[in-house]
Amino acid sequence: LFTGSLVAQKQFYFGLAGTGLSSVITNQNNYGLWFEMDYKVTFGGAGNAIVGFDFNNHLGLKMEIGYAKLGQNYTDTHSDNDTHTDTVYSRNIKLNYLQVPLMFKYRTGGEVVKFFVMAGPQFNFLLSASQKYLKQEEMFDIEDYKPENMTKPIVIGESTITDRYNSLDVMGRLDLGVDIAVAKSLFLNVGLTMAYGFMDINATDWQIKDHTGNYNPSHNIYGGINFGINYVLPVGK
Repeated sequence: LFTGSLVAQKQFYFGLAGTGLSSVITNQNNYGLWFEMDYKVTFGGAGNAIVGFDFNNHLGLKMEIGYAKLGQNYTDTHSDNDTHTDTVYSRNIKLNYLQVPLMFKYRTGGEVVKFFVMAGPQFNFLLSASQKYLKQEEMFDIEDYKPENMTKPIVIGESTITDRYNSLDVMGRLDLGVDIAVAKSLFLNVGLTMAYGFMDINATDWQIKDHTGNYNPSHNIYGGINFGINYVLPVGK
């Protein structure tokens, strides 16, 4: 283990990576209901195929393509002053994306371990969106509920909600970590990853004002830990 040089002057590499992450949807869209719900910690993940090219010992480009599971879980308890009973609501949103980041990479260090920083845009293409919206462990809905900007009533607790979100989200992504040489043509990488979505993820028809009469756009945010394994093909010195 830990033999050979991590970086020739130029190299092409490819590999696989996995990410464990925690995601957030900012400014939740609760369809203009009379209450907003509390956020819960929400876990997701991603898996990617990697293609990269290093121009020299320090600078390079890296592109990935893969699958990411984002979303947000909510919960809230409301008390009825007349009956003195508590009602528990929960809403779990899952957003599944095809993700394609293009990262500019800088790294420095020794032959075995190099520290890196990467930054660049990430394009997320929505594959599907779903939710589980419950009231006291049963599906929650309000008969004939119609927000002010909708032309017809909506099913609040509908399970498949892909049409409620935009098909594209462009994120800014930043990664920090280390590359570790384990053989002449093989290296591992481990590090932190963070991303923020610049676009409002709510589809135009679903940009509904909240219970205060205001609309705030929703954005994807996530942070997590990456792990990858890469095979190197030197292309020059």
